[in-house]
Formats: sequence, C-alpha cells, structure tokens
Amino acid sequence: MHTHLARARDPLITPHPLYLAMGSTPDERADAYRQWLNAGIAPDHLQRLRAYPSQERGLGDERFQHMVETTLGRPAACRSRGRPRQASLREPI
Repeated sequence: MHTHLARARDPLITPHPLYLAMGSTPDERADAYRQWLNAGIAPDHLQRLRAYPSQERGLGDERFQHMVETTLGRPAACRSRGRPRQASLREPI
C-alpha cells in the first residue's frame, strides 16, 4: 500500500494497469488511490464480503462460482439461513 500511496518504493511491486490509469503522474495516482481508499465500501457490498466466507462460499462472478462448484462438488453461492420450506406449508401464489 505504501508504494501505491507514493510513500515508499518497492522493486518487487509491479503496478497494475488499472492503478496506472488512475493518473498520469505518481502523485496523481497516489491522490486518486487515497481517495478510493477513503471512499470505503458500500454497506451492501460489505455484507456480501462478510457473508461468503462465513458460509465458506466462493465470492466471484458466475464463471468463478461455476468453477468452484465443479471443483469442490458443492454450491458456491450463499443461501438463506434455515431449511427450505416444504411445498405444503408455502403460501399460495
């Protein structure tokens, strides 16, 4: 993080193209990166980020989730808590 904020240089870190697109100079990129960090995460995104690991699921796009399901032989998407309701107990539609 110190490299991205222009506080240190690390020869082992190669800047990602998206980071490089944040500005034309190191100072512009550092300022843009700082603003991005300070913006934080929306509450609904934070909730998803916490839900997936707590249920031991794989958070990612559809392709990634399919790969996880195929590899592990188990669902990758989060499910609501509890058992599904039986058909006879469901409310009519």
